[in-house]
Amino acid sequence: MNEVKLPFNARLAFTLISILLIIYILRLGHELIIPLIFAFLVSITLLPVANHLEKWRFSRGAAALTVILLFLVILAGITMLLISQMGSFVDDFPHLQAQLLKSLNGLQGWINVHFHINSHKQMDYLEQAAMGTLGSATSFLSTTVLSVSSLFIFFIFVMLYTFFLLLYRRLLVTFLIRVFKDEHREILEDVIIQTRSIIKGYLTGLMIEMTVVAIVNCTIFWILGIKYATLLGIMAAIFNIIPYVGIFVATILCMLVTLTNSSVPITIQVGLCLLLVHFTDSNILLPRIVGSKVKINALVTILGVVAGNLIWGIPGMFLAIPIIAILKIVFEHIEYMHPWALLLGDVTLKKKKNEVTEVTKDPEPDVASE
Repeated sequence: MNEVKLPFNARLAFTLISILLIIYILRLGHELIIPLIFAFLVSITLLPVANHLEKWRFSRGAAALTVILLFLVILAGITMLLISQMGSFVDDFPHLQAQLLKSLNGLQGWINVHFHINSHKQMDYLEQAAMGTLGSATSFLSTTVLSVSSLFIFFIFVMLYTFFLLLYRRLLVTFLIRVFKDEHREILEDVIIQTRSIIKGYLTGLMIEMTVVAIVNCTIFWILGIKYATLLGIMAAIFNIIPYVGIFVATILCMLVTLTNSSVPITIQVGLCLLLVHFTDSNILLPRIVGSKVKINALVTILGVVAGNLIWGIPGMFLAIPIIAILKIVFEHIEYMHPWALLLGDVTLKKKKNEVTEVTKDPEPDVASE
């Protein structure tokens, strides 16, 4: 039976409708989908430890439970460190807000003297910008404090999903293999292996990179004598993992907090140091630690982060890169989706004999045990 090929406008309409339906489903089911994706990423990260425990004669359930408990212990230590720093910051927040406006008044006078800019217009603009930023920060802190129960429930579900993904991972892989035809089994197994290898390498490298950046940030802030050095250093490192957008948000917040209890020159030094650390991290540390596992071009990266924020908010910004990486792997194994894989990727192209050939290819993934 001959296949009927639809006209271009019909195919375009079906594609757009499909994209809209996918976005609608993602927004509608965010309470289920977001923790499930986080659990998927955590389970891939913990999988090597679980495999080692099973080699030591742990049962699959005991190994999954043990790695989750170890993960919770490490996470609890980091959380206690942040809470100890956050407590004094929240108590001082009203004073910090007043001090920030006072510092802005002094900055306004300095700009007026040196640059002869109208003081009234300048002050109105600075106050609006400051209050808008402080309002956003206050709203963020209030939402975080008031939604502790929701965050706790979210975290519980992530841990439960992680446990069951580790426990039933062979069952899930078997299900996927049997859903597709036998002729596609080799391609499916290759997609699973590459996804596991790339996501595991990316997340592990990202955690190492974030730890190194946090240590460097805290050290610099301690040397400069900044108040809340540990809190600001860790916060900047966490925001730094959001491509392109995170470093600017972290720099603005750190400079605003520093301005409340330090001089303007110190505040400028904080901003310059954060940008210098980010530049060093992006060009030296990140390529060496994270490597070239996830080859996604800068345009798709920034669009993915923005789209993730529009669909899922802050969690979407964190999940954008792993999801795009998985989509790129899938597109590479589907022949008619190769152009999309090329669009997402960051490859070097050259012209040879009137053809465009790909020079840079992804390295062969390590085969991870199930």
